[in-house]
Amino acid sequence: MTTATLRTSRAFSDWIPASWAYPETGATRDLRLDFMRGFVIPLLFASHFEFFSALMFIGWERIGVVSTAEVFVILSGIVVGMVYGKKVKRDGLAAVMPGLLQRSVDLYRISVVMILIVAAIRYIPWLDSTVITTFHDPYGGNTYQLYPALDANLSTVISKALLLQIGPHQFQVIGMYVAMFVLFTPLVFFMLTKQRVGLLLGVSWVLYAIHYGAPFQSLRPTGAQFEYAFPLLAWQLIYVHGMVVGYYKQDVLNFFKGAWGQRLLYLCVLMTLGFIWLTLNHPLVQFPDWARLQVIPPDTFLYIYNEYFPKSKLGIGRLINAVVLFVSIYALLTVCWQPLHRALGWLLIPLGQASLYVFFTHVFLLLAIMNTPLPGYNDFWINTAIHAGLLALVWVMVKKEFLFKWIPH
Repeated sequence: MTTATLRTSRAFSDWIPASWAYPETGATRDLRLDFMRGFVIPLLFASHFEFFSALMFIGWERIGVVSTAEVFVILSGIVVGMVYGKKVKRDGLAAVMPGLLQRSVDLYRISVVMILIVAAIRYIPWLDSTVITTFHDPYGGNTYQLYPALDANLSTVISKALLLQIGPHQFQVIGMYVAMFVLFTPLVFFMLTKQRVGLLLGVSWVLYAIHYGAPFQSLRPTGAQFEYAFPLLAWQLIYVHGMVVGYYKQDVLNFFKGAWGQRLLYLCVLMTLGFIWLTLNHPLVQFPDWARLQVIPPDTFLYIYNEYFPKSKLGIGRLINAVVLFVSIYALLTVCWQPLHRALGWLLIPLGQASLYVFFTHVFLLLAIMNTPLPGYNDFWINTAIHAGLLALVWVMVKKEFLFKWIPH
């Protein structure tokens, strides 16, 4: 174990053995990030396979007012900043650009392929594709068609697919990632190589503020479907900052090992616990009384939630919650790595390392399960078995590298 790891562990030495700490080897791949991405996958299933089950007790914003999307985007930015950033520092931005362009093409291609496959599935008469071709707003009660009518011209479908203007809503976060990767990644690396970090982060905050103050859904520069849920000007903030953190990862870790960093870490943990307490007051009728706090009146909670935690605008409360939760979980994995890795690493790390593959395949698993009688039973234990079975199936598919040659991972 390195001196750096020991310093981190000493802050918790009164109650956590130093031997549990993450072994800092200096490798580019950080298994803590893979573990966190893997942890997102069960939450993803809870969000998109909307059957109330045991998974919902952690999946429906139970560990903070944070969804899978925020964690996924932050992690994506950090990993890009780490992996490509190391090459940029060594070989320069020009040498890295071909790899960035190839990754952009791969991401864009898989998005268009997904859209077109689902478009074709709609014509199978005995298959109900409603779950992936429409979006039902549980709050407004409206259902939105995500694809043109079946009698629309093929050219219309193809053009909208190429512009990412249609597609299953369960996959649209990948569309956002495509746009983020193409439009922001080269610019961020350029600014970092010029050491204009302050200007870069300042511009990022200005774009966020512009969108935050604009009328709802008025600023959608790409015109893509994902911007209804993940407007680019708002969500670029956590991607850009994630890239900067990944690029300067060692400096950031060194800061948190210092006195002020330790104080900030403790503050993040306390705020995380506070956000957990807050979200447990959410008046979700699906949860029994014992699983819900009732300290905050429902009307007051919903006002706070809608005012400061809107997902579409990446509300300031949701933004802060995502950051402090990320820091807290990363710190927990740092000091308690060995027991957590033994308990869950076998499951979560493979899923995290193949997260794009899981995002792609889970859409079709959702379609398959919705065309069985099982969801119709609306039974807690059947629903729990559905979630557990699907997660196990995806894990096996990843371990067997099923269709890895065709599906990016």
